[in-house]
Amino acid sequence: MQKKFSIFHFQLSIIFGLSVFLFFWKLFPYHLHFKEQFQLFLFTQDYLVETVSRPGGFSNYVSYFFTQFFISSFVGALLMSCFLTGIQLLIYAIIRKFRKSKSSVGLLLSFLPALLYWYFLCDENTQIAGVIALLLALISTLIGISLKSHSARRIYLFASIPILYWLAGGVVLLSVLLLIVYDLYSAKKNQLSIFNFQFLIISIAAIGFTISLPFITKYFLAQYTLERYWWGPDYVFYVNDSPFAISYSWILTFLIVVGVSFLPKAKSVKPKSAIRSFSYSIIQLLILLLCIYFVILKNAYPQNLVKEEIMAYDYHCRMQNWDKVIKMADRKSPTIPMTVACLNLALYKTGQLPDKMFSYYQNGPEGLLPTFRRDFMIPTVGGEPYFYLGFVNTAQRFAFEAMESIPDYQKGVRSIKRLAETNLINGNYEAAAKYLNLLEKTLFYKKWAKDTRTYLYNDAKIEAHPTWGEIRRFQIDEDFMFSDKEKDMMLGIFFQRHPDNRMAYEYLMAYTLLDKDIRNFPIYFQLKKNFTYSEIPKSWQEALVYIWGLQHDVMDDSLPFPVRNTIKQNAIDYARIYTSMESPEPTLRKQFPKTYWYYLHFRDFKQTNAEQMPQY
Repeated sequence: MQKKFSIFHFQLSIIFGLSVFLFFWKLFPYHLHFKEQFQLFLFTQDYLVETVSRPGGFSNYVSYFFTQFFISSFVGALLMSCFLTGIQLLIYAIIRKFRKSKSSVGLLLSFLPALLYWYFLCDENTQIAGVIALLLALISTLIGISLKSHSARRIYLFASIPILYWLAGGVVLLSVLLLIVYDLYSAKKNQLSIFNFQFLIISIAAIGFTISLPFITKYFLAQYTLERYWWGPDYVFYVNDSPFAISYSWILTFLIVVGVSFLPKAKSVKPKSAIRSFSYSIIQLLILLLCIYFVILKNAYPQNLVKEEIMAYDYHCRMQNWDKVIKMADRKSPTIPMTVACLNLALYKTGQLPDKMFSYYQNGPEGLLPTFRRDFMIPTVGGEPYFYLGFVNTAQRFAFEAMESIPDYQKGVRSIKRLAETNLINGNYEAAAKYLNLLEKTLFYKKWAKDTRTYLYNDAKIEAHPTWGEIRRFQIDEDFMFSDKEKDMMLGIFFQRHPDNRMAYEYLMAYTLLDKDIRNFPIYFQLKKNFTYSEIPKSWQEALVYIWGLQHDVMDDSLPFPVRNTIKQNAIDYARIYTSMESPEPTLRKQFPKTYWYYLHFRDFKQTNAEQMPQY
C-alpha cells in the first residue's frame, strides 16, 4: 500500500508539471519569448565574473543562462515545468524529513508555494532568478537536515549562511529558519530540552549573522543600495521595484513545512481498502486541478492576456511571420497602437495594406508609424516599420534607446542584432563588427552573426541581400532632420528621392487616410502612376468617392477614376443614413464598420491612443 502511495505522489507531481508545461507552451508562450529578447547571455569569463560579483549574482547567472532557451516556447515551457515541479518535490521531501515518515501528509500543501510562484511568473515583471534562488535554498535545507549529527548540522548551518547568501541572496533566511526549526524538532523528538541555553545562543547567532550580511556587504561593496543587498537576485524585471510579493512564497513554504511537521502522527489503523485509497487519490487530484484552474486559469491568465497578445504580435513581427500576424487579427482585431502597427506592416508585406487596412480596427497614425517614447518595449516594436521603410537611422535610434531603457540594465539581444543590421546597411562596418562580436559569444545567434560577418566590407553582397539591399538602395544620401510630428513629410521626402519605393508610397497614402487629410489625398493619389495595380485599392476608392461626393453626384459617369459600383452604392447608402438620422453611429457601425467613411467620421484616434497605451 505504501508503494502505491509513493507512485501516486510521483504521478501527482507529473500532472502538475504537465499542467505547467502545457500552460506556458500553448497558452503563454510569448511571455517566454518576451523575456528572451531583453537579455544577452555571453559565454565569456568577463560576463560570468561581472554577473556573480554580488550577492545573488549566481542565481542571476543561472537564470540568464536558462532564459536564452526561451527562444523556443517548447523548451522554455519544459524548463518552467521542471523549475516549479522541482520546488514542490523539494518542499515535500523536506516535510518527509521533518516527519521522518513516508506518508502522504502535506502532499497537497507542498504544491502551494510552487502554484503561487506560477501565479507570479504569469506577470512579465517576475524573473526566474527568484525561482533559482528558492531552489538553491531548498536544496541547501534538504542537505542540512539530512545530516544525522547535531554538531554536523550546526557546523553546516553557519558554513552555509555566507555561501548561500552569495549564491541566492536573501532567501538564505528561509533556509536558516528551517534548519533551526528542524534542530528544535529533533530535540523534541529526542526528549531534549528545546529551551536550553546552547540552542538559544545558536539560533540567535545564526539569525543575527544572516541579518548582518547585507550590511557587511554594503560596507565593502557600496555600488548598490542596501535594499538590493537584502534581496540579492533580480527577482523582478523592474529592479527598482520592491519584490516584496516574492517573499510570500518563502513565508508560505516555511509555514507549510513547520505546520505539517508538527502535526501529531496518526495512530496506526487497519489498511484502507483499495476503493478508499483510490477515492482519496482522486480527491487530491481534483483539489490540485481546481487550485490550478482558479489561481491560474481564472485569475493570472485573464489578468495578463492583453500583454500576451501584444507580445504575440511583436514576436511574429520580429520573426517576419506576416501570415500569422494577419491570422491573429482575423480572429480578433488588434486595438492597441503597437499591435496595429505590427498588423499594418504585415498587411504591407503581404501586399494587402491599401485594400484591407480598414477591414481591421485603426487607431490613427500611431498604429502605422509609432512615435518614439522613452521606454524599452514601444521603441522595440515601433522601430520595425521604420527599418523596412528605409529610415535606418531612426530604426537604429529606436533600437539603441530601447536597449538602454531595459529595466534590469541588461543588453537586449534583439536590439544588438538590429544595431548590427543598421550599422551594416549604413556602411559603419567597425560598429557592426562590434555588435557581431557580442552575438558570436551567444548560443542561438552565433551562426547568424558568423554568416553576417561575411557581409562586412562587401557592398556588392549587401546590395544583393533581399532585405538589406533594398533598404540600402532606398536610403537618402543627404542629411535631413527627422520629425516625429511631420511623418507625412518624411514619407514624402523618401518617396520624392526614390519614386520606385512602393512601401514609402503606400505608407504615405495610409498615413494620409489615417490622419484624415482628405485635402492632400487626391494629390498623393496622382503619384500612383509609378506603380501597377490591377485596380484602385478599396480604401483609396472609398476615400476618392467620398471626396468626389462632397461636390458631385457619386453615380455620375463623369467620375474621373474607376470605382466599383458596389462601393458607389455603399457610399450613397452610407450618406443617406448619415444625413437622415439624428444619431447614425450605431446603424453605421453595424452596416459599414470596415469602411474608410466610418473611420473618418467616428474614430477619435487621439483619445483612443491615450486610453489604450499599455504600461510596462
